[in-house]
Amino acid sequence: MAFCNLISRGWNQFFFRGFSGESLGLLRLYIGCGLLFFHTYQFATVLTLNPTGSRNYFLDPIWYFHLLGIQYHIPALSFIVYALLMSATVGMIMGKWTRTSILVVILGIFYLKGVRDSFSGDVHHRYIIPMQMLFLFLLSRCGEVHSRDSHHGTHPPVKEWEASWPIKMMQLYVALFYFWSVIAKVRVSGWEWFSGEGRIQEVLIKRSVRWGMTGEGELVKNSLSFELAQRPDLIQIFSHLVLAFELGFPLILFIKSVKLRALFLSGVIVFHISSFILMDVNFLLIPFVYLIFFDLVPIHQWLQVHAWGLFKRRPSMAG
Repeated sequence: MAFCNLISRGWNQFFFRGFSGESLGLLRLYIGCGLLFFHTYQFATVLTLNPTGSRNYFLDPIWYFHLLGIQYHIPALSFIVYALLMSATVGMIMGKWTRTSILVVILGIFYLKGVRDSFSGDVHHRYIIPMQMLFLFLLSRCGEVHSRDSHHGTHPPVKEWEASWPIKMMQLYVALFYFWSVIAKVRVSGWEWFSGEGRIQEVLIKRSVRWGMTGEGELVKNSLSFELAQRPDLIQIFSHLVLAFELGFPLILFIKSVKLRALFLSGVIVFHISSFILMDVNFLLIPFVYLIFFDLVPIHQWLQVHAWGLFKRRPSMAG
């Protein structure tokens, strides 16, 4: 019985403590701002297609397009969906018809991601984390604080447990996303993935030669990747660092110090930058989701004070 009570207290402490309704509302606001940039970056290639052009049949429709019978691309429709997506994201930020806005964002992502992936037959995974977060926002009371919706009618205050569980679920999902990536690597390639002359070396060589060579025999791009591929000793060191940080990512759930959490996540950001430079694995904008690991209330208050102070100083400086 004592052990069960201990488990129960730990469960409640982890999932239902630590955040206020204001924290949840601010997280919705700042994540929404991050999504504005994320959408544009992810769907830029889709929007470069001629909006007045003819229909283009998909080479390999993604599974849900195949299920729905969507077989070709209508360029003008992508522009319309993109406009709706951005408008709904602004609605999410403002907290205007919050749940409806979030639902439109989810549907817009599904369509535009489907268009992009159906042309190449490839499945990009950069929206996996943001999409899970959107579903949790949809189920939460995030639209009742720091929102236009909160001005209509009277809502009971968002309780601590109501604000904490969606944020803690987001944290848990992100931590397990990195942890399970190690399991996936081992399942597909075994521990060879982390050896100096294993999978990482193979990827470095492929990524360095994929853009071809100049007339002088020089690599067009990623020459640094090719040079690193010749150093299995360095690859071994880097692979062990990747293994350590991905296996250890769930530890961030138990780090109380804000500075230590920021330091750890800074290392993850460096990892994503390095992966982009060396392997062209583009998760450069995904760090905006790391906001879930911080209580944004004091950060928002600090920004308000300093931004308002800067605004008040401008007239005197101009004078």
